[in-house]
Amino acid sequence: MKKVALMVFLAGLFVGAAAGPALAQGRRTDFCLSLGVQTDVGQGTSFNNAWFTFDAKAGIRLGRSVEIAPELMFTVDDSFDFSVSWLYPGVMLNYKSGGFFIGVGAVLPIVFGGGESDTGNPAPKINIGYKYGRLVFTLYGFTWTESGIDFLDMNTIGATIGYRF
Repeated sequence: MKKVALMVFLAGLFVGAAAGPALAQGRRTDFCLSLGVQTDVGQGTSFNNAWFTFDAKAGIRLGRSVEIAPELMFTVDDSFDFSVSWLYPGVMLNYKSGGFFIGVGAVLPIVFGGGESDTGNPAPKINIGYKYGRLVFTLYGFTWTESGIDFLDMNTIGATIGYRF
């Protein structure tokens, strides 16, 4: 549990360090908290488990239509027993047009279970979403890049709804 708290703290420092210069230049920074669900999509294992997600994102404008979005997502399986949970720190580069956005980036999967933790390889991620007032709707997918797994053989897809501050 100490490792989880440390990772959340470090991710908060990362988001704060990234948001500080943007705020100092008068650029608007959005902060969003979201709830969602994700599942796996792959050869023979598609949709066999639901994982509930909670995530925090900061959207830092780099220009009129581009933003960088550091994020931290926590997942737990549908039993809510917390025997295994995942933490995904990551960063996205989003293109925005009106209320719509689309982005690419990467997340780093970190698994916690049985008193141990392990880190996977960075996973490429894509997202698409819509901002409606204070609400943010997002669909995303990422693929595992572990050794012994071919590209796009083991994927995760998900959807979130969030509130923007």
